[in-house]
Amino acid sequence: MSLRKGIVKSGNAGNSSKSSAKASSSQSSQPTVSGISKDKPLFPPGSKYPLSLLHERCQKNGWEKPVIDARKHGEDWTFVALLSRINKKTSAKETVRFEPYPPYTRATALEARHWGATYALYRICNGIQLNRVLPPGPREYWSELAAEHKAAPDHQRWMYEADPFAARKEVDERQAKTAQRKEEKYIDHQGDSHKSSASPEFAQVPEVKMSTSLRNLVEDAVKKASALYDVDETTPSVLAGGDVPAITQQLRQLGFQAKQIQNAVTYLSLPTPMSSNLLSSISPLEACIEYLVLHVPESDLPRRFLPSDNSSNPFVVSGYSGAGDLKKRWVEDLVVKEAGFPAHVVKECMVDPNMVDNIDLLVVALCRRLVGDDSGPAKPNVDFEVYLLNLRDNADEIEALGAHFVDPCHISMPLFSAPVQLHVLLPPGTCADRTMPAVYVGSHSVAPYLRLHLLGELFRAMQQEDFIEPGEGFLMAAMRVLEDHWAHIETHGPPDMSTVVGHLVASRVVPQAPDRPYDGSDDKGSSRDASRKRKQARDGRSNEQVKKDFEAMCQSSTYTELLASRQRLPAFAAKAQFLDALNKNRVVIVVGETGCGKTTQLPQFILDSLICAGRGSNASIIVTQPRRISAISVAARVSAERADDGSVGYAIRGESKRDKRTKLLFCTTGVLLRQLATGDDLGNVTHVVVDEVHERSVEGDFLLLELREIISRHKNLKVVLMSATINHETFVRYFDNAPMLTIPGFAYPVTDKYLEDFIHLLSYVPPSARRCKKEDEDKEDEDQLKSQGLNEQDISSIQNIVTADRIDYQLIAALVKYITLSAATPGGILVFLPGVQEIRQCIEAMRSSLGSDNQAEIYPLHANLTNEEQRLVFKTTKDWKIIAATNVAETSITIDDVIYVIDGGKVKETSYNPEIGISSLVEQWITRAAARQRRGRAGRTQPGTCYKLYTRKQEGKMQYFPVPEILRTPLESISLTVKVMRENEDVKHFLKRAIDPPEVSAMDKAWSVLEELGAVDQEGKLTSLGRHMSMLPMDLRLGKMLLLGSILRCLNPVLTVVASLSAKPLFVSPMDKHKEANQAKLFFDTDQSDLLTDVNAYNKCMRLRSEGQSQSALRSFCEENFISAASVREITSLRQDFFSSLADLGFIPFSASPESPNLNVNSANPNVVKAAILGGLWPRVARVRLPTSAIKFDKVQAGTVQRENTAKEYRMYDLKNGRVFLHPSSVLFGESAWKSPFLAYFQMHQTTKVFVRGATEVPMYALLLFGGPVSVNHICGGLTVGNRDTTLKLRAWPRIGILVNQLRRLLEAQLQRCIDEGLVLGSDNNHLVSSAITALLERDGLTN
Repeated sequence: MSLRKGIVKSGNAGNSSKSSAKASSSQSSQPTVSGISKDKPLFPPGSKYPLSLLHERCQKNGWEKPVIDARKHGEDWTFVALLSRINKKTSAKETVRFEPYPPYTRATALEARHWGATYALYRICNGIQLNRVLPPGPREYWSELAAEHKAAPDHQRWMYEADPFAARKEVDERQAKTAQRKEEKYIDHQGDSHKSSASPEFAQVPEVKMSTSLRNLVEDAVKKASALYDVDETTPSVLAGGDVPAITQQLRQLGFQAKQIQNAVTYLSLPTPMSSNLLSSISPLEACIEYLVLHVPESDLPRRFLPSDNSSNPFVVSGYSGAGDLKKRWVEDLVVKEAGFPAHVVKECMVDPNMVDNIDLLVVALCRRLVGDDSGPAKPNVDFEVYLLNLRDNADEIEALGAHFVDPCHISMPLFSAPVQLHVLLPPGTCADRTMPAVYVGSHSVAPYLRLHLLGELFRAMQQEDFIEPGEGFLMAAMRVLEDHWAHIETHGPPDMSTVVGHLVASRVVPQAPDRPYDGSDDKGSSRDASRKRKQARDGRSNEQVKKDFEAMCQSSTYTELLASRQRLPAFAAKAQFLDALNKNRVVIVVGETGCGKTTQLPQFILDSLICAGRGSNASIIVTQPRRISAISVAARVSAERADDGSVGYAIRGESKRDKRTKLLFCTTGVLLRQLATGDDLGNVTHVVVDEVHERSVEGDFLLLELREIISRHKNLKVVLMSATINHETFVRYFDNAPMLTIPGFAYPVTDKYLEDFIHLLSYVPPSARRCKKEDEDKEDEDQLKSQGLNEQDISSIQNIVTADRIDYQLIAALVKYITLSAATPGGILVFLPGVQEIRQCIEAMRSSLGSDNQAEIYPLHANLTNEEQRLVFKTTKDWKIIAATNVAETSITIDDVIYVIDGGKVKETSYNPEIGISSLVEQWITRAAARQRRGRAGRTQPGTCYKLYTRKQEGKMQYFPVPEILRTPLESISLTVKVMRENEDVKHFLKRAIDPPEVSAMDKAWSVLEELGAVDQEGKLTSLGRHMSMLPMDLRLGKMLLLGSILRCLNPVLTVVASLSAKPLFVSPMDKHKEANQAKLFFDTDQSDLLTDVNAYNKCMRLRSEGQSQSALRSFCEENFISAASVREITSLRQDFFSSLADLGFIPFSASPESPNLNVNSANPNVVKAAILGGLWPRVARVRLPTSAIKFDKVQAGTVQRENTAKEYRMYDLKNGRVFLHPSSVLFGESAWKSPFLAYFQMHQTTKVFVRGATEVPMYALLLFGGPVSVNHICGGLTVGNRDTTLKLRAWPRIGILVNQLRRLLEAQLQRCIDEGLVLGSDNNHLVSSAITALLERDGLTN
């Protein structure tokens, strides 16, 4: 059956007027803002188009539809032509690829496709004068091709055969014979019986490919990145001597040469980072094969290890070909890039092989060259052996100075004032044969010559007799010298560079060691080094001096003035009772009502008693607060009450204010947990006070568990638990019937006003809302409200507000306006809201309602603000002060001028949805305990009023106390947190000792999920990715997506995907309009993905808003396209929350925005975005298959042609649960042209069938790079992704699997470096690893 003229059924654009009109009509029907102009015709009317001619010729020959792919090439476009047919004898599909070399470019994609069709036509029809029917342009190109054909050498004549499939087969056979002859020259008769054959295991699975250019790029990236990241941090693994004979025999049987086998065995017998990496993850035989495949040039590999013609082009040069010594290059890179020594000097010293094997000797030799000491090893004036042995055997000095072991022979210590780290390299054995310690100075922000200057001064000082002063260790002495010279640099400027490196360069110019370029990693908040808290220096004063200073403070006027107000607090009256209980018990529980003064007074009582008892010098009291603002504000208040004598400090993430005189340290719970995670057992701490324990956060419960463990070992530590509201029986039992002290509150009276008490006072009528309650319940509520004297209008308003069940910003604005107009004097109004986005919307509504004439200062208050921004709420003012806050303002802070509290009654908490297996931030009602805390903010300094935006009936439904977070969040997140804190302890055994232990079966399931996500490895060790994931306050799957979006630099779309999956569905589907809703959704269909379709729809909504469209226009757009406006708002809010979390934890710079170009280099590349999605959803993957019975052929004049298959003929099989079905609402439901045979999905549920939702077609390299672990079958030529009951198989050249695993290992090393050095995620040197990954993903392993 012939095709209608002008219609091209190849999936490529045609040029007929009908198709153009159709396209134009289709585009105009889509929901766009601006119109679309029609293109000028490419060829004269009536012309035969090359695409149509090619399609007709292929159909006549009985071939499949041709594919002409236009590709971007700089500013122009080039093309690739693919012709396919079904072999009638074997039923196998044969494909040939036509592409001119060098590439032929055109100005537009449409021209490229037509010129590509012309190229393909000439290749198969050069014996026919088709140029006579071609239009101008392609006709001239035909003539150019004819000239090239005429000049082609004999060995290229096959390119112009009429049957390209037969010609390709002849070439393949000829190349195979050549390769076979080449192989036979290298293998003996034992290898002849082991020639490769197709393995049934991988015969029927999808094939993954890698082009030559991409392979070269990846191998180069692996080679360069290995030198940067492969630092061995564990005991090296080496090849056991007993395994060598068997492995040698097996490798010989596989066809490897004796010399190759000897090199592999020798290398893997040495304790190198690469050998340890290979042997720790795979078997010794596989490790040898991976080494050989990476290092032996391909032309010398046995045939079975060469790529097939389909997988990759043959005869590719090995990334490691040559005789370069990897270990030598690694050592050279370390001392050049990290220590800053000139490369030529390093190479000169490394002529001695002993220097390569002993890096500490190399560093000492370089230091001697630096200071001009050519005398060689000599007995120093200081016996360093004792000091170095102490470092190895006694970790006290190391911990006290904030240093850590990078590996057993490498200590790294950051300095207090200088932005550098001192590195000490210990010899692997004893220190007796070392005359000088091996040290160097590292930094990513200080120039190499300055680091060498500091190192030179240190090395000279080390040669002096008085280098180590009495009472000092080696590290303390080195720190003193370095910080003194750094202070000299800051005061007098840097030294002359020629003086510093004079002994190194002699008469030649020194090439500067490559420093890391500025990449934003020094931006404010981007470094997490501040979270590694050093132990505080001890107070040098005696107990008598501390007591004398305390008595002097008590006589000061400042102290006595504030003492009078302190004595009026109820806590002061309980002082003697509290101290008596604390003296007799290790643990004391204090329940104090709001305003009693427990937070500010009880820690002071402890300190004062220690000082008066003559123990003030060693007093160290840590007081934990759940939030940063609480720690800072309480510390400021207590410090003021103590006349700012220096005894009070605070420590929060990224900021610390304390010195050696600090006795009372207020910190966040997280800071203390991180200190405990470093192994610190609080040996120098006398008391720990835990405030607000009633909140029952995971961090709070973990801290209690840790403290209970510590007090069994630390016999002098005492613990105080405090809260205003507490379920005290639980804590009393947990701490072995600890005594409890109750302190009454001191607060001014607070008047409670519920919604029904003040709605009639406001000039506000809420919009009507649909009610789905039962009529009798409606009637009951109405009667109850009528009994309170409310009229019909007020009752209707209350019912609409209750039914809407959301924060009503206009209601809050109307209430604020009423308060400001009716109050006698200005004061403070504190508004409690659930999240950051709600705060912003509320502030906008209040500003609009109050108008520009109203003298009111409005401040936001939430955890994502900087400390300076948070402190603004404490400023005094004569005007109205309005504070819109999250629950950070619930506890421990007092804003003196707050008279009114408006309680929205909602909070965002992490909640787990077992149906979809995802946890997310969910807005829900607060508990009564939280409501009591909120109202207490209004009566701290004067009588106040609390306006509650809910009814008395709703308050009666609220829970009394919160459910412990450990019982309402997914256990995988909790288990990961435990693993981060206690890497060497069994997570299940630890959680069993929690105050509310979870079920064992749930913990087993959680551990399995952590392995699937790559948060822990197969040996149960924490991965760097897992450590990053643990820092994000969201579901682990979504957190992993965000991290991958940051690494792959496609953050903006991934941010929308994560927010969409955490929110309610973006598209609505009314019961009576399913068909219309699905059709509207298809208008936004993008890249064969439900999730990216949501991103497209959301972006169009945001585009309308950015263009200044009115709210009614936005609402109309959403209604016409079945988009939920509420979901759009929720996604916007969540995007901001998640982005703030990334910035707050140092993954991205604070100065960035979601649209920052450097975070979105690959956002327009759908395959890269899909890879990030797959990384979070694995192993929720299904394979798409076309059954053999569905492959049918139609007879045509020239033979047969494969019939097009419908979407229903494709079948999908989940990795775990067998056959599944796409949900009808998916944009992929009608898909019949699958580029990849795999899709990832977000949710699975069963009704009449097992349906999957949130589907996304994913490239195969996404599975290899971000799916489960990849194992390589070197013998059969295949890869297995995943483990246990979630695996999939791919046919591939084994080298592809090796390179993929190398990239994965290097990505892990890159993440670890970000943690170790406090770098912004993805900012590491030149993006070597992520760039290689991106290149593979872009076209799924094929050339661009």
